[in-house]
Amino acid sequence: MRFPEFSGEWKKMTLEHVTDFVKERISTDILTLANYVSTENMKSDFGGITPAISIPNNTNVIHYHKDDVLLSNIRPYLRKVWAANGDGGCSADVFVFRAKSIFPSFLYCIMANDTFINYVMSGAKGVKMPRGDKEQMLKYVFSIPSIEEQSKISRLLHLLDERIATQNKIIEDLKKLNSAIIDRLYENVDGQYYLYGDLLTVVNKKNKTMEYSNVLSASQEFGMIERNDLNIDIKYEKSAITGYKIVREGDYVVHLRSFQGGMAFSQMVGVCSPAYIILRPNDRLSYGYLAPYFTSTSFINSLRLVTYGIRDGRSINVDEWLNMKVRIPSLEVQRHILSIIKIIECKLLNEIRIAEKLLKQRSHLLSQMFI
Repeated sequence: MRFPEFSGEWKKMTLEHVTDFVKERISTDILTLANYVSTENMKSDFGGITPAISIPNNTNVIHYHKDDVLLSNIRPYLRKVWAANGDGGCSADVFVFRAKSIFPSFLYCIMANDTFINYVMSGAKGVKMPRGDKEQMLKYVFSIPSIEEQSKISRLLHLLDERIATQNKIIEDLKKLNSAIIDRLYENVDGQYYLYGDLLTVVNKKNKTMEYSNVLSASQEFGMIERNDLNIDIKYEKSAITGYKIVREGDYVVHLRSFQGGMAFSQMVGVCSPAYIILRPNDRLSYGYLAPYFTSTSFINSLRLVTYGIRDGRSINVDEWLNMKVRIPSLEVQRHILSIIKIIECKLLNEIRIAEKLLKQRSHLLSQMFI
């Protein structure tokens, strides 16, 4: 598929022929949270960047310029690629490519592309945190048209990228609205005080008879999901799941990051790591009522009272937490609260589906243009 005014053959090139791999440095003393880039503040699925949370002190980092293409080299399959819209600095785990004989935005089209990402992953090293091989990347072979055709293709894809960025902004705003509504609904609830231990029971039934073979993992955004859906190759022995715990639909799970994002709600049956703590609700709770509350600001802040350790060693003392109080309304009010939240969540799901379709359109265009 090409624009009708172009007909010449595309030329085969390698990445090292049309780009420079940037090594120049810049002091972090002159950077801001808006122009410092690390793997942490690059968004997956070619989603751009967010402001950094912090900047390293008194050191030099890679200096990128406007129109450079930045690639997160930790777990490249996350598709963190960004076309710089200004000058700044980035960590060493972010590779910077500068166009030298190719239209800059066309270079971004080449790299923000599943074909390129799959090529990078084919040479990646490491299991838990795979990293791409710079020398292999530079040998990536692709075809390019004339500068004029590159410019026209880039403009078309730029329009689509802008639409995707707008859609992502809609999704982010809806998530913020949903969080604000959850905070307000659960803050002002009237009802009776209970200990968490009066509402939830710790269960430890093991998968001894191999009743289930699907392994679930905790996700802060989606609750308990199939481990295969995490897109992380976690190695484990199939026979080991006889010692895994059985999770039922409607259970809540305390996981390693619960002190940051709350408890994970399970809408499916399966097994999970014995490191997780499974909580089963009783009939004082409507199905899923605590799921939104467990992600609320007030609840996560309350966990500080029962969270011990430092950095990644932090964990919740579940016994102490079960002795904390929470106000629970009637079942009718619980269902009403959930119905309000469901309206926003349905809208959010619809917008996510639109975003997924836009990404598929972009991928299809790239494949049809032989990029």
